[in-house]
Amino acid sequence: MRIRAISRLIGQLIMIYAAILLLPFAYSCLEGPLEWSFLLVSILGLALGGGLFTYGEKSNQFFLRDSYLIVASTWVATSVLGALPFMGAGYLTSPVDALFESISGITATGASVIANVDGLPQSFILWRSIMHWLGGMGIIVLVLAVFRNLRADSAYLFKAEASMPRPGAVLPRIRTMATELWGLYVGFSLLCFALLWLVGGLSPFHALNVTMSTISTGGFLPTSDGVFNYHHNYLVMTIIGIFMVIGGGNFALYYSVKRLGLGSLLADLEFKVYIGILLLGGFLIGSSLWMSLDSNPIHAYANGLFMYISMQTGTGFAIGNYDQWPNFAQMILFLSTFIGGCSGSTAGAIKVFRFIVMFKSIGIYLRQSIHPNQVQVLRLNGRVMQSSWIRRIWQFFFAYMTVYGVSTLLLTLSGLSYTEALECTSATLSNVGLSFGRWGPTLAFDTLPSLAKLVCIVDMVLGRLEIFTVLVVLHPDFWRGYFIKPKNEVTRL
Repeated sequence: MRIRAISRLIGQLIMIYAAILLLPFAYSCLEGPLEWSFLLVSILGLALGGGLFTYGEKSNQFFLRDSYLIVASTWVATSVLGALPFMGAGYLTSPVDALFESISGITATGASVIANVDGLPQSFILWRSIMHWLGGMGIIVLVLAVFRNLRADSAYLFKAEASMPRPGAVLPRIRTMATELWGLYVGFSLLCFALLWLVGGLSPFHALNVTMSTISTGGFLPTSDGVFNYHHNYLVMTIIGIFMVIGGGNFALYYSVKRLGLGSLLADLEFKVYIGILLLGGFLIGSSLWMSLDSNPIHAYANGLFMYISMQTGTGFAIGNYDQWPNFAQMILFLSTFIGGCSGSTAGAIKVFRFIVMFKSIGIYLRQSIHPNQVQVLRLNGRVMQSSWIRRIWQFFFAYMTVYGVSTLLLTLSGLSYTEALECTSATLSNVGLSFGRWGPTLAFDTLPSLAKLVCIVDMVLGRLEIFTVLVVLHPDFWRGYFIKPKNEVTRL
């Protein structure tokens, strides 16, 4: 049975995550107060993972269907384990609230139901940031970098979790690529930490937590005030802004830069469009703030650029109460939540790459309508895009907007107004974590109705795993013949 083969790997993944839970426990032992909930949940996770590992059978060959189930199951299991310490310690008594906080952390969304972050022990603040950091690059990608017994079939695992919706992004030596991606991720994290601590003047604890939230484009911060505490420190804000842009970029492209030089970065169309959109959005918001609020132009453009970068990359750091900004600026911020970062980034949403392909395909359709006999192909960076890739991108866009519409309807059933429902769905499905109004930059999501929280929980997972990984597992055909493989089934799924 295939279920035994994947149980062994899922058990290994859960045991790794359970071991990571010992980090905040160790910190609580050093700094206090002692938080036993981390140790107890870690033991529970090790027991659960060990049981699945023992039940499973050794296999280094996986099919695409296996990978979808492994990724979905791992993210569900780690989300539940991440929620238990909050309940065990009594900081979140509602299972829905604890699961909301955990999933918001592991999906790098950053929407919190904890109104008073300053009242949390530092070990829990650290745990929230660790969840961000792990989920930003991806748990499965980390495991691929560590495990040496997985064959080329592990590319299926990479495909099921990583945000790589472009041809040629996954190299044949998948384990080498996973190792390089995590190496870059760690390297950027160390550089950001060093700059915030040694240059920006933040304490080591604050610098560490801000780093993990920034590079993962997460949003959790060690204080309730967020980056409001640093908005007068332009050096710190500049460092954070730069690494938000890096987190929203394509880490596979950074890998190419390491191998081929800086020219590969400058030649990449998606990266150039990504930077162009960030600059344009920041300029539009800055101009709106300057003209409407009669503020200092330097402050207006700096705040506009920072806030736009924060929203589009899904980091969710609020430099000011943008609910009081002009309507035009608010609308630009709202639209940015649909764009997101580059493919292969830690950001959520639809991604710049998909928008490029959709705009190009619309242009081709218009030209073909004028010249029906003219043969035209869609190229990106000089490479021809296959029609199957273009079709997948439009399918994803349709699925994304369908989920967005259904989620908005469900949120209105819970009592939210249609504008609040639209804004709340954008915050969670796009993994931004910031909304407007009642759940805007100065408030938490603790006042959301329980039904709305459940909808947001599903949206955060769907957004992080890019919808299809979850929907495939929920499809009835997925389970047919899965537990008992037919003898005549020889093709990989």
